[in-house]
Amino acid sequence: MTTRQRVAVVTGGGGGIGGAIAEALGRTGWFVVTVDPMVTLEGTEELPEPETTTAGRIVAAGGTARASSASVTDGEALRALFADLAAERGGLDAVVNVAGITRQSFFARGTEEDWAALLSVHLGGYLNVLDAALPLMAEAGYGRIVGVTSGSGWRAADAGGYSCAKRAVAALTWQLGAHAPPGVAVNALSPIANTRMVAAALERARQEGRAGGGGGLTLDSIPGPDQLGPLGAHLVGESFGWCTGQVVFTSGPEAAIVDRPRLMEVVRTTGAASLRALLAAFVPRALAKAEANQASAGGGNPRFARIFDEPAPAAVASAVKTCAVVADGRPELAAPLIAALEARSVTCHRVGAARDFDGAAKALRAAADRAGTLDAVVLALDAQPPAASTTPDWASILAGHHGIVEHLHADAAWSRAAADYAALANQPVRLVTLTSATTPAGRSRAQAAAQLARVAAGATEGRVTAFAVGVEAPDTEAGPVVGELVGHLLAEPEAPPLAGAELVVGRGWLGLRSHPRPLGTVTYGGPDVPAWIDDAFRDMVGAAAPPPGTEAG
Repeated sequence: MTTRQRVAVVTGGGGGIGGAIAEALGRTGWFVVTVDPMVTLEGTEELPEPETTTAGRIVAAGGTARASSASVTDGEALRALFADLAAERGGLDAVVNVAGITRQSFFARGTEEDWAALLSVHLGGYLNVLDAALPLMAEAGYGRIVGVTSGSGWRAADAGGYSCAKRAVAALTWQLGAHAPPGVAVNALSPIANTRMVAAALERARQEGRAGGGGGLTLDSIPGPDQLGPLGAHLVGESFGWCTGQVVFTSGPEAAIVDRPRLMEVVRTTGAASLRALLAAFVPRALAKAEANQASAGGGNPRFARIFDEPAPAAVASAVKTCAVVADGRPELAAPLIAALEARSVTCHRVGAARDFDGAAKALRAAADRAGTLDAVVLALDAQPPAASTTPDWASILAGHHGIVEHLHADAAWSRAAADYAALANQPVRLVTLTSATTPAGRSRAQAAAQLARVAAGATEGRVTAFAVGVEAPDTEAGPVVGELVGHLLAEPEAPPLAGAELVVGRGWLGLRSHPRPLGTVTYGGPDVPAWIDDAFRDMVGAAAPPPGTEAG
C-alpha cells in the first residue's frame, strides 16, 4: 500500500478504449498521463487539435491528468517520459497500452508497408512500452501492465499483420506474466467496442461484401468504449495483483479469460520401428480429430495397439511432386528434411532466404521457372538468437523478443509469395512454416505463424493449404522427426485437416496444441465491475483464494 497518489500511463488515451480507461482511472483518484500523438487511424497524418481532450475531461471532473504526444514507436521518448514521471511523482504504478493503428492487411492482400506498420505499432510499440516500464517497476517492487490484444489475434481472422501482432502480444503475455518481477503483474486485455477503428474496419468489410468483417459484427451490437473503461481500470488496480500472465476478453457486459494454447495430443517419436508408419496412424486418428474438436479423443480404451512396432508402409503416390525449401541458416534441419521429402519422391529446390515481400516473390518465381512448377513451399528461416540465460526471467524474455517484428515480417513475405504464386499459376500450393521455438520469443513467433496459417485457405479461395510447426527441440535432435512430419503434411492426401493447426515437435515427441479459446465467461451487465468478479476469475484459472480478511496485492 502507498499513501501517495497512484500514477498511470495510458497509451492511445486520446480517445476510444484508451480514453475510457484513462477517465475511469481519473474518477478513482489516479494521476493519469494520456500518451497519444493524435494521428489518423492509419497513423499517417496529424489530427487537428480537439476541442476537448481526455486529460482535460479528467481535470474538469475534479481529477488530475496531463497529456503527452509521444508515440509508442519512439522507445527513447517513452523511456524518458516514464523515468521523468517516476522521479516527479514518486513512482510509475500502471501502464495500459491501447495505442494502435488500422491498415488494410490480409493473408493474400495488402501492401508490405501496411504489414510493417501494423507490426511496428501493435507489437514493436508494446515492446517499447515494456522496455520503458518494467525496469522501473522491478526496481520499485510494484507495478501493473496491461497490453492490448484482439480477438483477431486468437480467433481465425484474416487480418494479416494485425492478427500476427496481436497473437504475439498474447503469446508474450502468457510467457512474460509467469516471470514478472515480484510485485508486478503483466496481463492483456482483448476488447471489442464501437470505436472509430472498428467502424472503419466494418465499413471496409461492407464495401468489399464481407459480412461484418468476420464474426458477423454490427455496430448496433457492439458497446461503446465507455462500457469497457471500468474493467480496464480494475485490471491495473492494487487488488488485481494476484493475476498475471492472463488475457482477459471484454465486450462491456461480459468478460472472459482467454486460455493459452495447451497440448491436446502427444506421441513418442523415439524408438518407433517407422516414423512414417507412426504418423500414418496417429495423424488422422488422433491429431486430425483433436484439431477438429479442439479436444483429445483419448481417456478411454487404448486407441493404438502396436503403433510403435508397425513397419514402414508401402510407398504411395505423393500429393506433392516439387517443393521449394527455404532453409538458410538451419542446415541441421534442412538436410534431414530434404532427405525425407526425396524419400517420398518429392523433388526439392533450395531457395535463398529473402526477407522482404518483393525479394521472396522473385526468389519463388525463379525457383518455379527452374522447376517448371511448384506444388509446395517449406519455410524454415533462421532462429531467434538463443537467450543469454537458460533460466527464463522477465529481462531475458523481453530482450529475446527484440527482433521479432523483423522475423514476423520475413515470415509474412514468404506466405505472401506462396499466395501470389498460387494465384498466378492457378494451382494449389501446400505451405509449411517451421519455426524454431526453443526460446520464448521463438514460441511467440510460432504462435503468430499458426495464427496466419489458420486463414490461408479461406483467403486464397482454397489455393494455399498452410501448416505451422513449432520446433521446440534443437534442430540437431528434431531434424529427422520434422522431416517425416513435413513429408506427411505434403505427401498425404488426408493431411489438409491439420492446416492451421498448432503442431509442435519436442524432444522425443510431437503433438498438437489447442487454439486459444475462452476458458470461462462472466456475464455482469457492465460497466460497473462487481466485487466478486475476481473470485470467478480465480476459479477459472485455478488460482488460490486469498486468506479471509486479506486483500491480494
